[in-house]
Amino acid sequence: MQYYYTYSLLLIFCNIANCAKILGIFPCPGYSHFILGEKLFGELAKRGHEVTVISEFEPNEKIENYVTIKTKKSEPFDNEFVLTWSRANPFFLNKNFLDNGIKQSEDFLQQKNVQEFINSNRTFDLVIVDNFINEAHMAFAEHFKAPLVVFSSQPLMEWNYHFVGNVKLPSISPHYVTAYKNQMSFFERLNNLMLSSFDFVYKELKYFPAQQALVDKYFPNKMNLKNVFTNTEMLLLFSHPLTTGPALTTSSVVEVGGFQIESKKLPNDVQTVLDGAKNGAILVSLGTNIQCKSLSKEQLNAFLNVFRKFPQTILWKCELEIPDKPDNLFLSKWLPQSPILAHPNTIAFITHGGLLSVTEAIHYGVPMITIPVFGDQIMNSVRIEKNGIAERLDFLDLTENKIYEAVRKVTTNPEYKKQMQRVSRIFRDQPSKPLDRAIHTVEYVLKYKPGSLIRSPALRLWWFQLYMLDVLFFIFVFIFLFYLLISLVFRKLMFSAKQNKRKTA
Repeated sequence: MQYYYTYSLLLIFCNIANCAKILGIFPCPGYSHFILGEKLFGELAKRGHEVTVISEFEPNEKIENYVTIKTKKSEPFDNEFVLTWSRANPFFLNKNFLDNGIKQSEDFLQQKNVQEFINSNRTFDLVIVDNFINEAHMAFAEHFKAPLVVFSSQPLMEWNYHFVGNVKLPSISPHYVTAYKNQMSFFERLNNLMLSSFDFVYKELKYFPAQQALVDKYFPNKMNLKNVFTNTEMLLLFSHPLTTGPALTTSSVVEVGGFQIESKKLPNDVQTVLDGAKNGAILVSLGTNIQCKSLSKEQLNAFLNVFRKFPQTILWKCELEIPDKPDNLFLSKWLPQSPILAHPNTIAFITHGGLLSVTEAIHYGVPMITIPVFGDQIMNSVRIEKNGIAERLDFLDLTENKIYEAVRKVTTNPEYKKQMQRVSRIFRDQPSKPLDRAIHTVEYVLKYKPGSLIRSPALRLWWFQLYMLDVLFFIFVFIFLFYLLISLVFRKLMFSAKQNKRKTA
């Protein structure tokens, strides 16, 4: 009888909470993507939904209602490709990036357990796909006859804006391989247009057909991939105007930048170090792309020499054992970034400029010194430097003097802290919490499937119609023909006048 009542209460609770079976596809090899996925799906599971996630990563702690279908570890980007990103030809970068997306999409789909899952008789009420140059994976939604929500760990980018009919104007939206600001010079806009056009043409001729071929090969039912991704119900973006810049978005887009941020307790040793940092503390964490072993001997010594010159306590996420390290340097293979930034003694953050790091630093009001290397890190760094809350260094041109000057400016000039506190207050003053918006969006789709009612009409237009090129062409042709007609009439009148003049003569 007790079991019966428990089961009845569970059914009532699930009905109230609209419990649903949710499938998450998180194939990206970057752990930062999964940090966001773990937070999103963990919260959905805590709210009573039955969550299944296909990923190479698992949550750090066991979560009720959360099941992982484990995939093999993906091959990361080539280290040389990553470290020389800022010097490479942008057209080559774009092509290489898209080609790598095709390869990683297939590596994920061809795995035995993924194929077994596809061919199972499972059913789902919703599919959430982490989108990162992997459109073929969006076919899971059509395959399981479930509505599709796309999650992106980035703002509007070349690989996600078209899903729900967003318009990305090259006049104000820099291409992701550039380091342009959103206010570009004439020649920057010209180059940006060329890059955006190349990106569009290469996708249409090579990239999208290749992704379609993967769908045809690895899914049992035929489906049109472009129809799949333009039927996206909602697009969740890890963005905010202060972290990623303003963007032209449709009603199907919800910005949830910062939803992963939560207060956590510091480990005892780190807590002790920070509490004792009477002159303040500087956190150094350069992400997964720049580990200490990636630094040359000259670069490593440059950092160590700089740290010796400052009275602050330095906490460095570094996997190396460094003999004769400075007395003010605390080394650890892992450091809890968010709670360290939250500590009142933390006065600066040396970072690679990844979006999660930038967002957390802005949330807690900690000025930055960025050393971007790869992908969006460069654009993020340019943006926050422009906003007066960071100094930017070039990884391939790091010297002791440049590192010292950047750290000195940020730690001694009060304008950085003042401006960062202003930006932080604006960022944190939101009508609702980003995590609540993310969960509400997912449950909103589960309840109403609103896509067809709020979908942008831009999805039904060809690119030349969207940008009014057909209308402009018509106007040009009309003016040209009108000019020809006027010219013809004028010549005829002139000819008639001459003929009449000869006759009277």
